[in-house]
Amino acid sequence: MTLEKIISGDERTDRINEIYTDSFPADERFGLDIILRLAAQGSLEVYAVMENGITAGMAVCCIHRQTAYICYLAIDKNMRGCGLGSSVVSRLCSLYKGKQVVLEIETLDPCAENYPQRKRREGFYLRLGFHHTDRYIRYCGVTYELLFTGTDKFDPDDFDKLMQTRRGGSFQPVMFDAKAYTTYIFDLDGTLLDTLDDLTASTNFAMRTVGCKEHTKEAVCGFVGNGIKKLIQRALPPDASPSTFDKAFEGFKTHYGEHCFDSTKPYPGILDMMKKLTEQGKKIAVVSNKADFAVKKLCRDYFGDLARVSIGEKEGVRKKPAPDTVLTALAQLGSTPEESVYIGDSDVDIQTALNSGMDCISVLWGFRSEEFLTRCGAKVFAQTPGEISLLTLVH
Repeated sequence: MTLEKIISGDERTDRINEIYTDSFPADERFGLDIILRLAAQGSLEVYAVMENGITAGMAVCCIHRQTAYICYLAIDKNMRGCGLGSSVVSRLCSLYKGKQVVLEIETLDPCAENYPQRKRREGFYLRLGFHHTDRYIRYCGVTYELLFTGTDKFDPDDFDKLMQTRRGGSFQPVMFDAKAYTTYIFDLDGTLLDTLDDLTASTNFAMRTVGCKEHTKEAVCGFVGNGIKKLIQRALPPDASPSTFDKAFEGFKTHYGEHCFDSTKPYPGILDMMKKLTEQGKKIAVVSNKADFAVKKLCRDYFGDLARVSIGEKEGVRKKPAPDTVLTALAQLGSTPEESVYIGDSDVDIQTALNSGMDCISVLWGFRSEEFLTRCGAKVFAQTPGEISLLTLVH
């Protein structure tokens, strides 16, 4: 097996592009013509994997100072399983001897559908001499951990400088370190529990009691996040009278108190994630803008002792995004903001974490989209509950 650099116009370009497009989904790649143009500018090095005179694969590497970053590596699907991939990686490590050779693997999230494949890929690279870095990047909707080899110690600063050279390109990964938090503060609705059906039912009951238009679940989804009063205000017509609001508000509270368990359930993987954190000695609290009576009732029945503290909206206490309820939870747990992380699904949660002086993880299974959360300043995302512990633990 040999590796041969290629440039634009190389007769093997079409074959390389076929292997490339066959190996990576459309949202995880950009045009080979762009890659080759960057290679001509000296930003990348592109290789054809040659085996017995046949173009059997391709590799793309980004080189900067002491880091060699393997961006893409693909083997023809008809030639996989015979050790060719191992040979390519070993050859690349030899080519860049003296540098830290870095690549990424999808996080080992037990909730992921392709977890067995992720586990096998990790084992493959560990056998080739790669090591964990506890450093993560996220792009194209996927979270990856960086692995490295070739040096005694991973140099994150040099890798950061490499990433900075790519700004303005087709994508800029978000990078973040793993961190051993002691305390996890969770939002409730849209983060731990799927409550939207019951919230919609109670909202529409309140609307019926005052003779106002009912709403779809999608509409109610846009109303939640700032507490029950704001939910009812948004559901009512703009010209609703104070007495109409009071009647609707009381109707919602009565109905929700009796029906908050009808359809509500934890999102898949939530209980396993909370149990795992508890087994690791982590402290868990739930802080919500939902009424305090409902928060405590839901947490008691769904999470039992997994959540040591649960706090909801109370009269006279500022709601999120004010830090009051979060700081109260931290005080009850004996924790500080510096050792804690806040997890939520909304723009309110991002601002709450900021106001509380805490790191934030935004979840993608809740009431808001990744695009919306990114516009609101989200930096670190969890696709599944299983990623939460992976993103915050040092191996």
